[in-house]
Amino acid sequence: MKYINKENLGKISGLLGNRFFLIAVIVVLIMLSLKQCGDVDHAKAEALREHNNYLASLDSVRVIKNELGELIVEKSAYQLKVSELSNEQKDLIKRLDLNTNGRGTTPKTVIQTVSEYNETITNIKSEVVKDPNGSEAITFNHEPTLPGKNKLKISGKVPYDLNLLRDPADSTKYIASVSPLGTTLTIEQNIDIVTGLYQDPKSKRIMTRVSTTYPNLTFSEVNSFDITDNPEARKALKAARKEFGLGVSVGYGLIGNSNSMSTGVFVGLGLHYTPKFLQFGK
Repeated sequence: MKYINKENLGKISGLLGNRFFLIAVIVVLIMLSLKQCGDVDHAKAEALREHNNYLASLDSVRVIKNELGELIVEKSAYQLKVSELSNEQKDLIKRLDLNTNGRGTTPKTVIQTVSEYNETITNIKSEVVKDPNGSEAITFNHEPTLPGKNKLKISGKVPYDLNLLRDPADSTKYIASVSPLGTTLTIEQNIDIVTGLYQDPKSKRIMTRVSTTYPNLTFSEVNSFDITDNPEARKALKAARKEFGLGVSVGYGLIGNSNSMSTGVFVGLGLHYTPKFLQFGK
């Protein structure tokens, strides 16, 4: 068995004191640089998020129409942290029976639309019917053909009493009077609404679009927000990180045996370990 002599030990000591120290300094500087780049990217993303929210606070519903003439409305969406949620926004989440603290069942995205439907229907076909008891009523049914999955059906029944009274001024004449009773109205309606979020490729702002093919239906308000700091999502991403991995290693260090030592570049295949707390990113 061979031992490292004093001469080789001196070489190793010199190399460790010079080259390895320099390499260590370079590695530390690289890691600090990467961390600083990560901090700069985070600050830039935060500035863009705040700018998006400022523009969203000034935005209003814009009406667009696609090539088929179907209604589309658009409005900016907020990108909010849990701590930034207003009481009104928290109430919307509670209406969904979900958590508002950013954990568990806290939703990623919430969209609220307020619609208006205005239409005047005239010349509805009606008829007088009589039930087995002899009571009369006016019935009607309105069921227009609508595009897509939309549906509207309005049917009603207006019962009435017809009274004939002798004219006190002329006993040979009668006066008819109609007394309407309780009206029954039945409405069946399906409204096809499509809602989506997208990020504008130029401004990087989050936008909400709502579209419908239902005639005479408009949207007076669109409120939407995206929760960006859900701890559960960050926890899932962190859990998905791998501490061990197999990969190619390239480096510069000591090469040799007990008799002679030198420095040089090496390439190899090996198993590496990186603790999660040293991994950058979310």
